[in-house]
Amino acid sequence: MRASSGTPPVTRVSETLAREWPALGIWILAVLGFGWQALSQEGAGQGLPALAVFALLMAAYMGSAFLPVEAARRWAGEDIRRVYGIPFALWFAGGLLEILRGLPTDPWALLGGLAFLAWPVALVLHNRAAWGPIPALVVLGTLALILIPGPLPGDPVGWAFRIGAGLWPLPLILGWPAAARPRAHLLYFGAILFVWYAVEFGRLPTLPLLRGGPSYFHLAAIPLFLWLMLLSGRFPDLGLTFRWTGRDLLAILVHLAGFAAFALPFGWLTGFLTPASTHPGLPEALLRLLAIYLFIALPEEILFRGALHVHLQRALGWPPLRTLLLSSLLFGLAHLNNPPKVGLYAVLATVAGFFYGRTYLQTGKVTTAAMVHALVDWVWGLLFSR
Repeated sequence: MRASSGTPPVTRVSETLAREWPALGIWILAVLGFGWQALSQEGAGQGLPALAVFALLMAAYMGSAFLPVEAARRWAGEDIRRVYGIPFALWFAGGLLEILRGLPTDPWALLGGLAFLAWPVALVLHNRAAWGPIPALVVLGTLALILIPGPLPGDPVGWAFRIGAGLWPLPLILGWPAAARPRAHLLYFGAILFVWYAVEFGRLPTLPLLRGGPSYFHLAAIPLFLWLMLLSGRFPDLGLTFRWTGRDLLAILVHLAGFAAFALPFGWLTGFLTPASTHPGLPEALLRLLAIYLFIALPEEILFRGALHVHLQRALGWPPLRTLLLSSLLFGLAHLNNPPKVGLYAVLATVAGFFYGRTYLQTGKVTTAAMVHALVDWVWGLLFSR
C-alpha cells in the first residue's frame, strides 16, 4: 500500500477528500462555530486550548468517514499498543486540557476517565461469538458497576428507569433464547451497554470544554465508540458516509413526513405540543441544527441503529421488521428520563425510533437516519414548547 501501490500519497488523500468532502465541510463548520463561541466566551487564554481539543475530537469523529476500514483494522491488530492507543490518546488529551485550563487535578477522576475509555476496548478485544458463563458474569459485573453506585433516584420514574436499564439486557446476558448462544457476542454487547450507560447515568468525570458547555468525556465517547465498532468488525454496518443520493434525500423527506403525520395530531390532542412564544434568528437556528445533528442525533443513531439494532438482529436471528420494533421500543424507553410527561415522550420517541430505523434500513446509512432525527428535534425546538 506504500510504494507498491503506485499512487502518490497526495493523490490518495485528495481522492479520499473528494469522495467524502461533506464530512470535511461539517468538520470546518463545527470548528468555526465552536471556536467563535469559545473565544467570545472564554477569551484566547482559555478558549484556544478548548478549541484545539475540540478540533481534534471532531477530526477523530468526522475523520471516521474517511477510514479505509479493513486496512485500519489490520494495522490495529498488528500491535496491542495500537489497540489501546486511541483510548490512551483520548485520556491524555483530557488531562492536557485540564492542565492548560488551570483546573484542579483530581487523581480519582483521572483514573475514572481512563477506566471509562479503556475498559470497553478490553471487552471488545476479548469478545468471542459464543455465549459463556464467564463473559456473562463479566457483563453483569460491568452493568452493576455502572448502575448501582451514585445517588439514588429521587422519584418513581427514576427508579423504574434504572431498574429497567438493568433488567432488559438480562435475557441475552443469561443466554436466552438458546438459539442465540452461538452468536451472543456478549463482551461486545457489554461494551455497547457500558459506554451507553456511563453517559446516560452520568458516570463520567466532569471536564467541561467551556463553562456550562459540553463535557470533554461526553464528546470523547463518540470516537471511542467508533473505535469499538472498528475493532469488532462492525464499522461497515454503520454506513457512516455523508455521500447521499437522491433516493437517500427522498427517504429522509418521506420518513420525516411520516413521523410528522403521527406526531403533530398526537401532540396537539394530548397537549404535549404547544406553540413556542419566541424563535431564534436564522444563524442561531442553523447552528442549533448542526449541533443537534452532530452531538445528539448522529451519536444516538450510531448507538441504537448502527450498533444495537444490528446486534439484536444478528444475535436473535429475527427479521429486520421485528428487530426494528424491539429497538424502537428500547429507544422510546431510553427517553423515560425526559420530563415532563414522560409517558407521552416515550410514546413519541418509540414511534420516532421506528421511522429513524426505517430510514436506516432503507438507505443503509446511519447518517440519513440521523438527519431525520435531527430535523425532528430541530423543528420541535424551534416551533414548539412543552
